[in-house]
Amino acid sequence: MTTTHPDLRFVRTENAIKKAFEEMISAGIRPIQVTELAKRAGINRKTFYSHYDTIDELASSYISAVQQDLYQRLNAYPIEDYLRERGLLIGVFADFFSSNQDFYTSILFQEEYWPNVRRVQDEITTNLAKRYAQAMQVSMDQATLIVTFSCSTMLTMLRLKADGRIQLSAEEIREKIAALNIDGLRGAMGLNI
Repeated sequence: MTTTHPDLRFVRTENAIKKAFEEMISAGIRPIQVTELAKRAGINRKTFYSHYDTIDELASSYISAVQQDLYQRLNAYPIEDYLRERGLLIGVFADFFSSNQDFYTSILFQEEYWPNVRRVQDEITTNLAKRYAQAMQVSMDQATLIVTFSCSTMLTMLRLKADGRIQLSAEEIREKIAALNIDGLRGAMGLNI
């Protein structure tokens, strides 16, 4: 049986590109230019283009990884657990950001990547809304409002924390979001949660 081994040069170059990109994002360098990224990665521009067509494509690869990580975390619990345990959904998001705080938080909150991030947020919201609609036996419209309200509140609070505009601990953020979501959903949707 023949096994295929990855080309180690390709892997090393890919790792160098990603390390340089992460350093530049974390350092707040904007806009990221291929020439500067290639220089930091120790490669030439042509080598970069053999891996990615654009910086946006490179950023999209990270955003796709974020999406997969979030899907796995969110799908680790049955929807009934989210309905039964107040704050579980918030906890999943908070844990995600805590474990990937530096780089993923940086890329998710950069304006130039917002269209891609928005796409991921919309896909995750739709996925969760479908699960909520079935479990709660509510319309898709109601489920979409519930999930969108909850996710938007969480992302806003996490962005404020990442920007340093609030100094609350992760646990305090969890408590505040739970209170905002529960009170808001009770009032707006008439839900008994």
